[in-house]
Parts: sequence; structure tokens; C-alpha cells
Amino acid sequence: MQREDFEQQLTALLRDAGPDTVAELTDTAIAYWNGERLVYADVSAEGTGALDGEFDLDARRWTEWKGWLADWLTDPVLSVRHDLPGAT
Repeated sequence: MQREDFEQQLTALLRDAGPDTVAELTDTAIAYWNGERLVYADVSAEGTGALDGEFDLDARRWTEWKGWLADWLTDPVLSVRHDLPGAT
């Protein structure tokens, strides 16, 4: 799977799921649709659940994660957060 294919599928999933929906990619990484683009964000590793900034799914990270991200698409984990930037 190519990164572009993954991101297309993830974007469609999130757009269809509705506002404030996040994809729980790992214990400390989420993705969400902000109405204009797909955003990846870190979640605090200290167990608070607080957002800890955005990140790019760059070539290095994609290479490390692509196998399990492809698997993630077969059984995605979604949740709702009301603390996303721009949430109403």
C-alpha cells in the first residue's frame, strides 16, 4: 500500500464518520479531518490524553508504520474528541 492510498481511505473514513471523529492510530497518535485536510496529532504519552501537537506522516514514519497502518484499515478504531482545534 502506498501512503497516498492509505490517506485517501483514511480521509474518506473520517469524513463519513462526522465531526470530531478521530482515528486512533496508536496509543499516542491520532488522525482527524479538520474540514479541509487530514491532520495527524500526537497524544500525550503521560496518560492525560491531551493533544501534544501535530506531526507529518513523512517518508520515515510511513516506512516504519505502513504495515500496521494497512492492517489498521481492516479494523479501524474511531472515537470522538471534543478538544480538536476548531471544534465547536
